[in-house]
Amino acid sequence: MIKIWCDFLERGFLNGEFKELVRDRKIHGATSNPSIFANALTSSHYKDDIETLKQKGLPPKEIYENLALQDIKLASEILYPLYEDNPQDGLISIELDPFLCHDIAGSIDEGMRLWRELNAKNVMIKVPATISGYEIMEQLMLRGINVNATLVFTKEQAQHVLKSFKSANTDAQGVISVFVSRFDREIDSRLSPTLRGKYGILNAIDIYLDFLSLNNNPNFRVLFASTGVKEQNEIYKDPGHYVYPLALSDCINTLPLDTLHKIDYEKLSVPISIDSLKQRLLDKSEILDSINMSEVEDKLLKNGLSSFEESFRGILNLFV
Repeated sequence: MIKIWCDFLERGFLNGEFKELVRDRKIHGATSNPSIFANALTSSHYKDDIETLKQKGLPPKEIYENLALQDIKLASEILYPLYEDNPQDGLISIELDPFLCHDIAGSIDEGMRLWRELNAKNVMIKVPATISGYEIMEQLMLRGINVNATLVFTKEQAQHVLKSFKSANTDAQGVISVFVSRFDREIDSRLSPTLRGKYGILNAIDIYLDFLSLNNNPNFRVLFASTGVKEQNEIYKDPGHYVYPLALSDCINTLPLDTLHKIDYEKLSVPISIDSLKQRLLDKSEILDSINMSEVEDKLLKNGLSSFEESFRGILNLFV
């Protein structure tokens, strides 16, 4: 059965509803990224801490880390009972400084430092799936650090990530975060109405089936990210548009809080056969006949990296 993780963190939420969601087993983990923290840190829950840290004369990145690590640590403590029951559950991710994306040594050092400072076995270090990222992932895993490979759009990226995980040959947990809805937001306008809203799901299924054929380590799993519906219309009528078709065995789906509130959990328990998944991929071929998808994939990865940098820059500017 698929596990749901919450794609949202904010201190007031962690001290309230988050605990209830974990207690009721509505979620089994959580993720964060620079965009999530950029929104969270504008909340009044951080005002006093920000003022205190600024008065100490700390540089902006240290202020950010102080605040973010408090939240990640709190989340890890709330989730830890799930992790104790099953080390594949109860995980919480924090992303490396996006400006270190192409700095292999700097990223490894930062990942190790964050891991030491958090001192929690159920933390994951989030690393973009780039050429530099594959080496960073392997080196972190070699040190027993759990890794969340983010911004995965293609089978080739997923294969490189899995190779890095396997090469480390440790007991660390690893997830391959496949981004879903961003494809459709990019290409829907170029497709006939009958094909819109489909490619992100079909691409995720394709990556999942390829992963199943290559992996036999239960510590490694596919995670579906970017699964919220931005705007409901004739194509995206259901908030669970990207959730129910991807409720696949031994996978994770990270949901923004708004989507989490609207989904029908009973639909997540309906089994989806491998044969039906393979049959659905016929539609993917039809879409590929009309669009140069390699250009789209490159654009989405570049935009994803830029978006995290922009959000991180915005965070640091809060403390200047």
